[in-house]
Amino acid sequence: MALPLIAIPAAAAPVPGTDVLYTLDEDFDQGVLQDVNHDAPNNDQLQLDRTTTFFPYVNVAASARGTMVRIDVDTGEIVGEWLSAPDGRGRNPSRTTVDRLGNTWLSNRNEAEGGRGSVTRVGVIVGGTRVDGAGTPDPNGDYLAGPFSYNTCVDRDLDGLIATSRGLGDIRPWTNAGGVDNDGGVETAADECLINYTRVAGNNTRTVAVDAQNDLWTGGSDTQHEKLDGETGDVIPGTLFSLGCGGYGGLIDPAGTLWSARYGANLLRYETGTGTGACLDTSHGDYGLGLDPNTGEIWHTNVAGNRVAKLAPDGTVLGAFQHGFSGAQGVAVDGDGNVWVAHSLNGGTTVGHLRTDGTFVGNVALPGGSGPTGVAVDSNGKVWVTNIYTDNAQRIDPAAGPIGGGGFPVGAVDLTVDLGAGAGPYNYSDMTGSVLGEVTAPVGTWSVVQDGGYANQLWGTVTWNTEPQGSVPPGTSITVEVRTANSEADLAAQPFTAVGNDVQFTATGRYIEVRATLRANSAGDSPVLSDLRIRTRERSGVFSCQATALNLAGIVVARANPPDVPCVDDHEQVANVNLNAGILNVRANALTATTTQTPDDPLVPPAAGDASTGFARVEYTRIASLLVTIEVGVIEARAAATCVDGPDGLRPEFTGSSQIASLKINGVAVTVGSAPLTIPLVIGTLSLNSQTVSGGTITQRALALDTLLTDVVVGEAKANVEGKPETPSGNPCR
Repeated sequence: MALPLIAIPAAAAPVPGTDVLYTLDEDFDQGVLQDVNHDAPNNDQLQLDRTTTFFPYVNVAASARGTMVRIDVDTGEIVGEWLSAPDGRGRNPSRTTVDRLGNTWLSNRNEAEGGRGSVTRVGVIVGGTRVDGAGTPDPNGDYLAGPFSYNTCVDRDLDGLIATSRGLGDIRPWTNAGGVDNDGGVETAADECLINYTRVAGNNTRTVAVDAQNDLWTGGSDTQHEKLDGETGDVIPGTLFSLGCGGYGGLIDPAGTLWSARYGANLLRYETGTGTGACLDTSHGDYGLGLDPNTGEIWHTNVAGNRVAKLAPDGTVLGAFQHGFSGAQGVAVDGDGNVWVAHSLNGGTTVGHLRTDGTFVGNVALPGGSGPTGVAVDSNGKVWVTNIYTDNAQRIDPAAGPIGGGGFPVGAVDLTVDLGAGAGPYNYSDMTGSVLGEVTAPVGTWSVVQDGGYANQLWGTVTWNTEPQGSVPPGTSITVEVRTANSEADLAAQPFTAVGNDVQFTATGRYIEVRATLRANSAGDSPVLSDLRIRTRERSGVFSCQATALNLAGIVVARANPPDVPCVDDHEQVANVNLNAGILNVRANALTATTTQTPDDPLVPPAAGDASTGFARVEYTRIASLLVTIEVGVIEARAAATCVDGPDGLRPEFTGSSQIASLKINGVAVTVGSAPLTIPLVIGTLSLNSQTVSGGTITQRALALDTLLTDVVVGEAKANVEGKPETPSGNPCR
């Protein structure tokens, strides 16, 4: 069965929006799906792939050159080359393995200073545009600019670009100036796809094996083993152990058992869950380790003697078989029941092919290849072999070549990739990630980047599984993490932080990346992600506002924003009115009312200066009764609620003012201006420039005449803040 290529979309552009629901197939396709699907009949939801896949690369330790080379398995193109350790440190990498996120861990077998070894992790980047340091497109540029289809590399200098290798021979310096990276770290690494360098207890490190939690187990020639955190790359305290064996090649099986070959008393079998294990003798094998993805059985080569052993998961030897040559190193098992054995640097020029039932199929000739040390199955089901003496890697098509034992094709080389002089690829390990991706890590991820539209956008909640089909069976889990930045390129430099389902959090940045990780249980049950919604943190309240030019006994002329809540931009204007009510006749000219909210979009994060404003203006007003005539010049009233900085953050501040240009009562001029003034009249009370602040509302009135029968208000402005039903004491400044 050929394995499918990992689903990496051609582009994964940010999704615009401050409140976006992902629930349909087309919604989920806006993100990046890794080992999850929404295939029929389970559409419009995400679940783990039944057969997990892995990244379309083979990662070769160019041991003699002290580098790692990454090859595209479809084209044979070398996409990058990276140093395995800083200057001045031991290199000579010999094993590589791929983690759940596509990163490659490699071990440095020449590092033993201070009794410690080292491992290095190289990130993976897909897509982007080659540019120069100024961001100008250049096919030979030293940088990659986003958007990226997928990226785990880190923009350490925050220039918005990823500095990384273009291909074979483009090896960026890792100066280790002043020895700053001696004890770990990538501070002086010029290549930003070098994301971890960690010193470990196992010296002359060989074993690198990733478990179902994406953590890394390491081991060395001193038989010391320990675990590194798959997120940070740091050693996890309390995991160090030694049973006096292992430290050579290694892998983790589906049960979470660590197998680590050679050294001391030979093969280590260690149950990581219980912390118990044993050393198994050479009847089990003594060199390369491979895993049958269908049965979980272990295959273990003997370096000499034309022998490869098959072991049950509990360590019982199930059989030993000939593989077609006197020497062997690496071994790999594919999903179609084929076992592939590298015929070693001890005179080998072939790869042995047998079936998992022990039937010998034949030897695959390696034209132009000598000293095959490592084999691995790629994402298309083809087999890669690294040849130490001819500095190359070759791809084998299992369906090609003559028919051999059992009636199966022997296989034939269909591609050779030159690794350059002095590569010396002594590489036997899971260099494609097939062991982890196909069997031992029932984990998948879906990630999406959302564009909030504004710098320093305030994000608030991620909610998921609100639909009936969403489920988390016992032993499974769905973990959701977020990170934010003001540019898409800067996201990779930020750590992910786990968030709760519909639990408010605080994170700021124009862009938010959300990653959902689905984990199966030991029985293979998958959780289901039915829907996921990403929202900004909304203001806890709203602005309201209103402005009225004239109100005569409930007859309103020129009122802006009649609903009052929420405040919106509005403008009303009336040229002339002549009204009668009760004992009063009111005439007015050029009546204007305006309301304004800043900002117009209430989803923009709160900032100082945000405000709601009401403004009313009347050019001329005449109020007449049998006993009193009032003539008023220009009237203006203004009220505002404004967010201002306070000792505990932003708070609303209320301001208001009004002004009356001129006033005559029965022909006698009265000086008013902007100060409050109350004038008793025979027909009632005239109040000028009054202001009321109460319950989060400011009301500014330029003129109000209160009579026993009729009231009139000219020039009224209101502004206020209100909470929401879910936050009744909130306000828009928070």
